[in-house]
Amino acid sequence: MTTQDELGSHLKTMGIRLTPQRLAIAEVVVNSGDHPSVKEIFSRVKEFFPYVTLATVYSTLTVLEKVGIVRELPFQKQSRYDANLSPHANLVCVGCGSVHDADVGQSMVADLRDKLEVSSNFEFAGQRVDFYGWCPNCANRRNHQTESPS
Repeated sequence: MTTQDELGSHLKTMGIRLTPQRLAIAEVVVNSGDHPSVKEIFSRVKEFFPYVTLATVYSTLTVLEKVGIVRELPFQKQSRYDANLSPHANLVCVGCGSVHDADVGQSMVADLRDKLEVSSNFEFAGQRVDFYGWCPNCANRRNHQTESPS
């Protein structure tokens, strides 16, 4: 977890004008493990800054993405934001839409990227590996539905 002071110092060194709202938005994304959507970021920041606007959230995320602090993950229903920019896999629930980093496989994703880079003569701008399935809560609900007597 990154402290507010560490994050503020880092943003200042990158030349980003700091406001309490911007810092709060950055902190929500950097310290969340659930790849929040704009609406989720907005509601979390609004708890501390009731007058923050959706436009401020969008513009701050654009700035944070430009300087390489977060990455937008576009999905069919909505985009989510990820502060883990190292090679890794995402676990995407098809039931509830939650997205989490996989706890294993980071080195495999990095190795695959390295091998592809060497063998393909392709210049990479980034990578994204998503695995789709059901989170424990949705899998449990799904299993209970199939076990119910007709």
